[in-house]
Amino acid sequence: MVELLTDLPPHVAAYKAVGAVSKEEYEEVVMRRVDQVAAEYGTINFLVLLETGFENYSIGAFIDYIKVSFEHFSKWNRMAIVTDQEWVAKAYNALSYLVHGEIRSYPVKSLETAKAWVSAPPGER
Repeated sequence: MVELLTDLPPHVAAYKAVGAVSKEEYEEVVMRRVDQVAAEYGTINFLVLLETGFENYSIGAFIDYIKVSFEHFSKWNRMAIVTDQEWVAKAYNALSYLVHGEIRSYPVKSLETAKAWVSAPPGER
């Protein structure tokens, strides 16, 4: 299940993933919000709170994840990945050299720190 996090500024697309994540949910919730932020602000600050593993994303949701990443490739600004899964944090840290924008990973206990960092004004690094 995915759920938007609404306690962040409007220029931040943020969601929490818990349990199984379907393609339909990912499209309706995450992709829609990312598209809105990209259209309105020209850059995307993004936060994902992973309380599930990528193994719980359906193949369709995972393909949509890759699709939205490439659709907005030049618009990514700040991406905060909040997870206690060490391998996910390491994977995102490795990807940070390949994508536009800055990626930081945080443990779940540092969610508020992640929110503060990702909430910087649009385009600010």
